[in-house]
Amino acid sequence: MLIELEKTHTSPGKETLSSYMRRIDFLKGLMDTTKMTNPVEKVVASQLLSPLPDSISKETHQKTVTKYTKELRDELLGEKDGLRQRQSMSSSEDMDALLKYHHNMHEKIAENMLSLAKNMKEKSQLAGEIIKRDIETVDKSSNLAEKNFSQLKVESERLQEHSRRAWKCWMWVMLVVVIVIFINMVLFMKVMKKRKY
Repeated sequence: MLIELEKTHTSPGKETLSSYMRRIDFLKGLMDTTKMTNPVEKVVASQLLSPLPDSISKETHQKTVTKYTKELRDELLGEKDGLRQRQSMSSSEDMDALLKYHHNMHEKIAENMLSLAKNMKEKSQLAGEIIKRDIETVDKSSNLAEKNFSQLKVESERLQEHSRRAWKCWMWVMLVVVIVIFINMVLFMKVMKKRKY
């Protein structure tokens, strides 16, 4: 629907379209988070989501984070299935299992954080390369513009020189024509005077 909206002639402004795109990305992130099975991944993914400035998105984000945090807490404390298992175990076995479970959960959280950090590093490197290429393109364009400007300056100076030469040439032609007309007039006047006498 967003692509069709962009193609229409009466599409809204760029800011509105970018706002729609951010909302769609936020909702996609929420949907992807609900598909995850591990509660740790759900908590991390929901906290990484960036809500929009409007109150509905913030409230939805807060509720989602709260929900997945509660699920993780329930799983860590074993309020669902682990409660029955702990009742049958002895206290030492229960403590060892709980510590082991916490250790495993910490390792999973650390792995998730490492993978997220690696993804962010790769994305930042990619963005840096794109920015570097853009800067090189801008530098090339500015150099080309400066070169064209200098060539244009040289050509304009050359054109001015040609126009000065042409003006001088026409001035000499006009001067010669005026002198020729003057001489003819003088001769004509002398000839006419002689005929009268």
